[in-house]
Amino acid sequence: MKYDLVTIGDIMKDIFVFPSVSEMEKPLNRHGEKFLVFEHGDKISISDIHYDIGGTAGNVAIGSSKLGLKTSIISAIGHDSEGEGIIKTLEKARVDTSHLIIRKDKKTSFSVIISYEGERSILVFHSFHPDELVLTRSIATDWVFLGPMGEGYKSFYSRMTALAAEKNIKIAINPGSVQIHDGMLAFGGLLRVAKILFVNKEEGQKLAGLHGVANVRDIAKVLKKTGVEIIVITDGKEGAYAATATDFIKIGPYPGHRVESTGAGDAFTSAFMAAYIKGEKLLTCLQYGVTNSASVIEKVGAQEGLLNLATIKHRIKEHRWSDSGMKFS
Repeated sequence: MKYDLVTIGDIMKDIFVFPSVSEMEKPLNRHGEKFLVFEHGDKISISDIHYDIGGTAGNVAIGSSKLGLKTSIISAIGHDSEGEGIIKTLEKARVDTSHLIIRKDKKTSFSVIISYEGERSILVFHSFHPDELVLTRSIATDWVFLGPMGEGYKSFYSRMTALAAEKNIKIAINPGSVQIHDGMLAFGGLLRVAKILFVNKEEGQKLAGLHGVANVRDIAKVLKKTGVEIIVITDGKEGAYAATATDFIKIGPYPGHRVESTGAGDAFTSAFMAAYIKGEKLLTCLQYGVTNSASVIEKVGAQEGLLNLATIKHRIKEHRWSDSGMKFS
């Protein structure tokens, strides 16, 4: 079987908790920042709890499948109830699970997401090493999406660089905090063979090594020097941008009522990828992305708000895009 897209990276159990804010909220500090804090030994009440699956590779696989792509995922889970639940969720979403690694000696990865006013802080347990995730030469696909990875990813990146050149596979990358911290040199030659790089504005600025208040256009200029064909930068309420060797395109946000922001970036990525693989123009790909993202933040978790192809096309057609077509050379 040939896939439109294979995603590689984490998939995990997500546990959302909603703390009693009155027990954790503290005054603003002198920099105007807000904190939710607890003292050692505190027992904090929560008002609600929600279970889901997450991990960027899983979210992008499910989101892309819902938009009509034949998707598969290369990830790892434990031989436990959490892993069984993940398989059922993927199969329900018509994501191929034949390349999932199931380990009897390890637990399924998980995250605890502390949600407050639509934003979240995340505690993550990564159970698996990047070297355990292998794209074999027998897997037929046009596109591979690489999600965030933990320590030890460099040898994996090196293998992917060679395999991409050998099999002419198109690669899209969404680096995680470890890769962002390590900087562009840590990618080796992978960025030179990559088709698309997805980052948010803050990640892009750190990866580009820019200090102070950097604008998106300057970030894109630096990142384009890596050799990546398309730089995609999301910027929350400001919308999203796509930069190529010749064009710099901006799209405003799609309106949505924020309930919980987990999975917003993954929803954007899956929709952008689906549109691009289907041959849509960059502006349309950005519209897919912000529309899907706006829907996901209206629900708790990364899965429930994902749109199907008919709905996303309808919303794009009906919405009045105030800055649609903003294009800068």
